[in-house]
Amino acid sequence: MTNDRVIEDSLAIQMVLQRLYLGNIKVRLAYREFREEFQILKQDPGRFAVRMPLSQAATWKPEIGEKIGLTLEDRGMKYEGVVNIEGQGEEDGTPALILLGPRSLRRSEDNRLVDFVPDTPPKCTFINARNTLMDGQIRGFGRNGLELALNDPRQNIQEFFRIGEEATLDIALEGDTRVQAPTKVAYFGEACVGLQFTDRMENAALGQFRNWMEGQQRLQAQRDRELFETGGGPRMSHAPVLPTARLMVDRDPLVLLLTEREDFARRMAEGLGRKFGFASLDYIKGPVHALLRPLGAGENNWGRFRLILVHNQLRLVSPLELTRQLIEQEQCPLPILLVGGEEDLELKRNRAVGAGAVDYFPVEPFKILSVLKKVDEIMSLFA
Repeated sequence: MTNDRVIEDSLAIQMVLQRLYLGNIKVRLAYREFREEFQILKQDPGRFAVRMPLSQAATWKPEIGEKIGLTLEDRGMKYEGVVNIEGQGEEDGTPALILLGPRSLRRSEDNRLVDFVPDTPPKCTFINARNTLMDGQIRGFGRNGLELALNDPRQNIQEFFRIGEEATLDIALEGDTRVQAPTKVAYFGEACVGLQFTDRMENAALGQFRNWMEGQQRLQAQRDRELFETGGGPRMSHAPVLPTARLMVDRDPLVLLLTEREDFARRMAEGLGRKFGFASLDYIKGPVHALLRPLGAGENNWGRFRLILVHNQLRLVSPLELTRQLIEQEQCPLPILLVGGEEDLELKRNRAVGAGAVDYFPVEPFKILSVLKKVDEIMSLFA
């Protein structure tokens, strides 16, 4: 269950892998001296496949039967495990590494107060030690506390809290039920704060809160099982579901990044998200436009998107060929900017323009002000 520090039930582990697949969330593998994130292509009971290009397989040289360290994040909670290599193969034309599923997954963050992360974070109001009234959302619940994030991602939550300070939360649970929760700041996480209930919280309110949380856990577990049993997850005998664009910052105008690197997407989102909306797509194959429909792209338009960034380090497809595909085959009216390292800058710029992009721009090393300026300049030219 989600409140366990260790998951050992094989079905629960399969459901975790299912959620990662459906959410297009990568897992991190550690093998010998190599460390990298991979996308799950398919799964079967007891095993799963990750996308591994032939060039990377030639570098890693995975040997059947050897162990690989597995790190993943499911519903905001990080887990670690060990998997064994079953072999290499191909899933619907995509080179893959086949792995035996882990026997257990262990929580890797012991300091957090979170036992349960809801699919939809509930909103709440709260007052900090300086009597500032704010709106936020609860990222996760625990029997003795919770994690809170601000509604506005541009705000730094550490500007409103200090370790050890007290804050009073007004939590709406269900219907008209509300709980007043006196808390103190226990720790800071990624854009969130961990708040521990204090002794001033009434026993009746604490009991009501815990009963509600346990009921929500049961409902979530029931939904997970129903989805799994009705075939909501992929199997290695079926074609994989192509990923859709992942909205990382919800704001207009919207920038789309095509990249295979999750860490690069996060860094770009943190920088550009200060001014622009941001979505990323781990591109595999086929038309890009069709993968944007969940984010509002229509049959004859590209929805809220105003600029496409193509990472110059794509492995499964040539960035230049992808640019040509967007312009020539998909008739994309949006400006396309290739981005990557700063070496051989003039050569890369000439090739990018030759493929139909508006320019090539170096973003590694990442300099936020110059990147914002370049994107703003292109947006203005094509407004």
